Amino acid sequence: METFTFMIAILIMMMAVQFDQQWLIFAVVALMILSTRELTTTILLIIATVVLLFGKAYLATYWPFILFGLIIVSLIIGGKQKQEPAGGGYGDMFGGGDMGGIGFGGGF
Repeated sequence: METFTFMIAILIMMMAVQFDQQWLIFAVVALMILSTRELTTTILLIIATVVLLFGKAYLATYWPFILFGLIIVSLIIGGKQKQEPAGGGYGDMFGGGDMGGIGFGGGF
């Protein structure tokens, strides 16, 4: 999950909570879940929604702490990096083998 996308979704949900628009909160959560399709994203969005709905009274005062706290939680839970295959993901297409590829490998 991208942190920037998560942050924008949280900010939109915070504005919807302040304007008392619950339908917009659930619409943002549904769109984020459908667009990412990851279990960690679903869990984090549900946690964020619960925090925002139950922390409505404190939202106006402590919104920077809530935002950064949720971002830190998202980095911790979704922090596992995807392993890139050996060779940078391109295989032998650009050289590195005995044939020299397209000119990037051979006799430099």
